[in-house]
Amino acid sequence: MVIALVMAGGRGTRMKMDSEKPLTLVRGKPLIQYVLEALRDSTHIDRIIIATSPHTPETAKFVKNIILNGIDVSVLITPGVGYIEDLSFALSQDDLANEIILTITSDLPLITGMIIDQVLHEYQKSPKPAMSVMVPVEIFCEHGIKPSLVLEKVVPSGLNILRGKDTEQDEEVLVLGKIELAFNINSPEDIISLEKLWGNYRR
Repeated sequence: MVIALVMAGGRGTRMKMDSEKPLTLVRGKPLIQYVLEALRDSTHIDRIIIATSPHTPETAKFVKNIILNGIDVSVLITPGVGYIEDLSFALSQDDLANEIILTITSDLPLITGMIIDQVLHEYQKSPKPAMSVMVPVEIFCEHGIKPSLVLEKVVPSGLNILRGKDTEQDEEVLVLGKIELAFNINSPEDIISLEKLWGNYRR
């Protein structure tokens, strides 16, 4: 079984908006809805858990009303202390032990089911229990996007795979030169950059 864990509990302070970050509207649709629709379109996702927190109560209400073609969708309320802490809390749940967990942030509006399937296909070929998906920094430079973190010429995408229960695992690093993985929406400026490119990625 492959379980998608959508991380949607952050404060989103860099957005400088009153609304919760996962509910930020991009072309009339909340950010998290793009991610959920991509997970629905994947051929490998069996279950979806949305990890919210006390910072995102409206997000929890919103996703409870989402219907994704028979995929089981549930909400898990994390403490909201920080990304790593909330991820560890989510992974500590007994029903996730030994399952394949695809973690994804709720701010990837260009992500598609095909890309998720490609990542899972590569994971299935890897002998390691975890996989970290990175984007070459050149992709960011090409499109005028400011990366939040650069690690030896690659940038974390917000998409990773691991086995349940433990955040510390031997991992394969998968580098994909896809703009769809580069657009984590972290600021109003990111939304402006996305609008400039949207014509090529219209849903």
